[in-house]
Formats: sequence, C-alpha cells, structure tokens
Amino acid sequence: MINKDLLKAWNKKFGEGTATVGVDNVEDRGTFSLGSPSLDFMLYNSLPQSGFIEFNGLEHSGKTTAAFLVAADFIRKEKEKKQNNPSYECRSILFVDAECTADPVWAKISAGYDMNDKDVETLRIVAAGQSAEEFFDMVIEAVKTGEFGLVIFDSLTAIVKGQIVDSSMEKMDMGGIAKPLGDFTKKCVGLLNRYKCVFIGINGITQNISGYGNPETTPGGLTWKRMCVVRIKFKKGDLFDENDEILKSTAANPAGHIIEAYLQKSKVCRSDRKLAYVHLNYTKGIDLLWDLVDVATVVGLIDNSTQGTFKFLDPDTGELLLDSEGNEIKVRGKKNVKPYLLEHKDFWKRLYNKVYEISSKKDDPNVMSFEAMLNIDISNEVENEENINIITGDEVEE
Repeated sequence: MINKDLLKAWNKKFGEGTATVGVDNVEDRGTFSLGSPSLDFMLYNSLPQSGFIEFNGLEHSGKTTAAFLVAADFIRKEKEKKQNNPSYECRSILFVDAECTADPVWAKISAGYDMNDKDVETLRIVAAGQSAEEFFDMVIEAVKTGEFGLVIFDSLTAIVKGQIVDSSMEKMDMGGIAKPLGDFTKKCVGLLNRYKCVFIGINGITQNISGYGNPETTPGGLTWKRMCVVRIKFKKGDLFDENDEILKSTAANPAGHIIEAYLQKSKVCRSDRKLAYVHLNYTKGIDLLWDLVDVATVVGLIDNSTQGTFKFLDPDTGELLLDSEGNEIKVRGKKNVKPYLLEHKDFWKRLYNKVYEISSKKDDPNVMSFEAMLNIDISNEVENEENINIITGDEVEE
C-alpha cells in the first residue's frame, strides 16, 4: 500500500494534486473544442485543457483563426460552469499580442470569439520592446495567479531573446529563441498542469539556412517541440467562391479558402487521423456547416456512394432518412446539401451531435480518416525534420 502520509506531505509542500494514486483520462481532466467538426475529428475531440499546443504554418494559413476558435469554446465552457455553479468565478484569457495585430472584429466574425466579453475577460499584452524572457516572465506570473485558463501567444516568431534586444543589428544570432523558449517550457509545464491552463503558441515557418535537412523549419528548438502535447501545421488550400465552388489559384475575388490542417504530433490520442479541412469565408468566418458535411460523409452519416447524389442516415437509427411519403431523401449535388440542412435545422442539430459522439470514440475501427477516404499519402506533408546545428544543438533560424 502507498503511504498516504507521504502523499499528503508532498501535496502540502508542492501543491495539491502533485501526487495522486492512479492517472485520470484526458476526458476526466477536461477537453477543449477546436470549434470545427473537422479539426475535432482529427484529434478525437480531445484537445487537453492543460499543456503546450503549437499551431504553425506560413502566413495567412489560419493559425490565429484556429486559436480564436479555441478561445470561443473556452468562453462557452466557462459560462456553462458559471451557469451550473453561480459561485464559480470565470477564469480569463491571456492574449500575448507580440505582433500587435490582434483584430477583435475578425475574432468575432471568424470564430465567435468576443475579446471584450464581460464575463470571461481577455487580458491583452502588447509588444512594447520586451524581450522574449520578459514576455515569458509575464506569462508565468499570470499563470501562477490561477486566474487564467488559456494563454494565446501570437506569435513566437515575433520575439527576440534579451541579449539581442540592445545589441547591434550586425550581430549574428545562432539558435534564435530556442534557449529562452526551452527554459520557459521546462519552467512552466508544471504550472500549466497545476492550474489547468493551456498555452497555445502560434509559430511561423522560417528558412533553415544551414543547408542540411528540410529547408522549412519552425523557431523554438527541440525542447519546445518535445514539450508540446499537440502540434498542428496549417496550410492555405484551395480557393472557393460564394457558391462554395473550387476556384483556380489565380482567381481574383475568392469568397474564401480551405484551411488544410496536418497533425504533426499528438500525445492525447492516436495519430491515425492526420488531415482536416476547414472552410474559411472571408466575410462570414469559419463555415461549420461545410465542415459538418465533410465529417458526416467520412463517418458514414451522409451517403455519397452514388456520384452526384447525397443521402442521409438517421443519426438515431442508422437507417436511410425518408420523406413524408416514405421515399429516400436524395439531394443532387454537394452544393445543395448545405441548403437542405439549413431548411431542416432539427436534423442538422442531431447530425452535429452524432458526429461529435462518433468523433470522440477512440476505438472504432469502422470510422475512416480523411486521408484514407481520399487515398492521400500525406507523410511528406506532415513531415517536419528536426533541423539541428551539429555544433550547438540549437535550431538554425533565418
């Protein structure tokens, strides 16, 4: 038997929850939604509520918008806790705006994230000449208060370590922010777990100038990558028009584009679903309905086995959906599936709930991934070689 006095002493000395008998599941600790059925399907709906998360990719690939989706879900969950327990004090969001580009209007339109919400407040830190170390110290101080449940750092590519801040622009910098970021992650990982706080680091793609390995790399070094429980790479996909028809890459006035998300690392679920598609409309934001259609097709709730024709399965019975006369409901053309669901919102809601129920199952062999359904080999897409400087062991940045 484990000595209970020892557990009590450790928890008193280092903080409650430091030592426990047995280990909780991720679901028991709580999970966030990425706000999109497609993204949540990729992660089995199990984005943890503590630890380090990385969203990386080139500019205009959807990284910040994805972080906005998580923030919107965080606000919803905090308000639900308040509703269920009126004495509960809603925690806040810390938004580190190192790029000075936070747009509250776009956050609200694209993802439903109200940066001025009165119940779940957002504390914004704006870059004013701080070094990387100073930014990280501010984050640690905030997390230690226990008042924050979500930290969004936008972005890691916009900061510079202290010894470079006041030095000449001619000074060469090897390793970039790898050392301060690595030290920060090792110092903060325990705090994030203790206070049930998640840190989303938005990271860009830089050029590896060493001449070895993959020319594309992400700043931060190997320690940061290893400490992240989830890493997702975002890419800008096909353009589409107002009717959701795919356009050529040279189209002048697209209505939006598809965000392609690739799962690079997951320590919270199996990594057999590595691909997700998200439809981003430039005026309406994330099109959750299109995402729902895609995932419902993957999990078999929408039957498109006959080319050009879409049939629906009843989410409760698994039988084909029939009209009032007992005939199978058939929709011709994918562009007409969305209007049908808009006209039948009760069915839409039941379909949405069933998709999430199926997405959360981690042992269902009958659910096919996007890449399997499309017969795509994305190993080259998600591969991100660890570009290492042989002498220093630090990542070489442009």
